[in-house]
Amino acid sequence: MKNLRFLLALVLMTSAATAQSDKFHFPDAFYFVKEINVESLRERPFHFEISVKENPSDTFSRPRIYAIQVRKGKEDIIGKTLTYAEASGGDWKKYTIDGIVDNEATRIWLYVAVNGNGEFYFDNLQYSVADNNGTLMEKDLSNASFEDRKLLSGYFMSRKPAENLRISLSPVATEGKQSVLVVSSNQKPGIAAGVARN
Repeated sequence: MKNLRFLLALVLMTSAATAQSDKFHFPDAFYFVKEINVESLRERPFHFEISVKENPSDTFSRPRIYAIQVRKGKEDIIGKTLTYAEASGGDWKKYTIDGIVDNEATRIWLYVAVNGNGEFYFDNLQYSVADNNGTLMEKDLSNASFEDRKLLSGYFMSRKPAENLRISLSPVATEGKQSVLVVSSNQKPGIAAGVARN
């Protein structure tokens, strides 16, 4: 009986460890959000991309980038619209999100977060939406390459204590003169059941 319990415990631990490999293990150290008005663009395809240079402190730390659509209410989120970004390789990874503007949406919130510890550079946010003919057209966004003098001007930001977190402009950039650098340290992993799936 003891051997059976041990074997069962071992199987459960192994399956839990492999199941968690694609989850976020840390709470967000910091996030910033770009809000985009889409009230007159319902049911049209859209595309986001942002360049990220990552230097995580461990294999679990990484950026978390996603979009969610919102109705007219202050926080009236359309849950079925949550979409995580896909990353393509390189020194600067391109994180992209493609979707369709929901029929009830008035805004899209693009979340960019640091999940865990390390150095993360963010640059060159781009947003495109389909015109009446279905062709994706890039739209102007304020401070899309983070060139404004005021840090993250035009974005909503999380309020976090500065002890283990530094947010600054960096001369390391893919386009323009600077990017946003987020340095996070001493973040502690969360409970496995409570972490968000990518």
